[in-house]
Amino acid sequence: METQVLFYLWWILENSFVNYFIYDFFLCVTQVRGRKYLPLWLIFNGLLTWTVVSHRILGAFLFSILFLILFAKWILKVPSVEIMAPAAIIFTFYTLTEGLSAFTLSWISKSFQSSTNGVWIQLLTPLLFDLLFFAALAFTRKRHLTALQTSISSYLYILLLPCALSILVIRYGLRLDSPNFEQYLSAFGMHTRLAVLVLLAGGGLVIFTTIEVFCKILYFTGREQAASLLESQLASQRIYLEEARQRTDQYASFQHDIDNHLLVLSGLLRDRLFDQAEAYVGKLHMRCQWLSPPVSTGNEVLNVLLQEKFSYAKSRQIKVTWDIHIPSHLQLDDLDLCVLFSNILDNAITAASQAPPEQRFLSLSGKAQAKFLVVEAVNPAPGCLAIRPGTGMGNIRQIAEKYQGTVENQLENGTFRISVLLCSCLACH
Repeated sequence: METQVLFYLWWILENSFVNYFIYDFFLCVTQVRGRKYLPLWLIFNGLLTWTVVSHRILGAFLFSILFLILFAKWILKVPSVEIMAPAAIIFTFYTLTEGLSAFTLSWISKSFQSSTNGVWIQLLTPLLFDLLFFAALAFTRKRHLTALQTSISSYLYILLLPCALSILVIRYGLRLDSPNFEQYLSAFGMHTRLAVLVLLAGGGLVIFTTIEVFCKILYFTGREQAASLLESQLASQRIYLEEARQRTDQYASFQHDIDNHLLVLSGLLRDRLFDQAEAYVGKLHMRCQWLSPPVSTGNEVLNVLLQEKFSYAKSRQIKVTWDIHIPSHLQLDDLDLCVLFSNILDNAITAASQAPPEQRFLSLSGKAQAKFLVVEAVNPAPGCLAIRPGTGMGNIRQIAEKYQGTVENQLENGTFRISVLLCSCLACH
């Protein structure tokens, strides 16, 4: 009885090890901030493991899939479409390593009759394949993380169908969910074992190839969509450019007419028409305010854009502070600057608008350092919202790449900070 309890505890510990890998991979792909729920995840899975092992419940694999989906939807609040791809990868790799583990244990138990080492073999062999499972997830995350974080639901079935087929073939072919799978595997002859080993290796190759194809499709599709939207944004920024030029012409016209305005005022004052003079000054003051934007960055186009964005932010009860200076020696395209700042501000305003009114703020800075421009924005991130690589962030990264720069994000204590570095040298771009 004591030995049986120890075995149960070992399987719970081993499954907790595996479920930690699963949870870590799932959070990384979906970018959900759910670390605080890790103990709850491990406790529930430990209870599930204990129940399945002690009562020898069939279909435990299906329970694991169902539990991950429900936990993701109800606890982590992950949309269904974002659950499918990581779940398919997790359970396909899990089935593959479980099949290899069961096959290896069966072969060892038949080939080596040793009661002394048998217990250690049963304990360490699954652990070895758990490490293989972890390596597969780590490799996939390192190589395809950006593509997997792109939500393009119409392409998910490219991954789901072969994954589901692989899971079905491996689990049914090796009878992993049958209570008699050990006797079934031990009955295999040498040629059958070699064939099964080749099939499992081939299955693993097919899965990795499928994920590679799936992620390349997502990557290139995402790039095409981002390029299309970027071109659309460039077209809209040309409107800002034309508006800035018109404002400059109007300001020049006003300066040209200032002598006439002064003559009118002088005449009104000479004739002691003080009320008319005061009204005339008021009109001139209003016109000056309209002509002189409250935002002055050193770039006329950017002034117009920021004036509009800041006005919109203030209408959303967002406190805006800014400190931006774009020196004329920085060789940065006006349209690229507008795309960069508009995407940063759109994301910041959207996030800040979700915070309580008293916590809404937006801080924006842009400073030149030698031949580099450093742009930084800080805004609240209510509810610790995840940083998702959406279209806006994609456009920011494209501008940074064009100027051989970098983009850094930081989410901490309910505050989101983005820093963008651009190189203004002609040689850089």
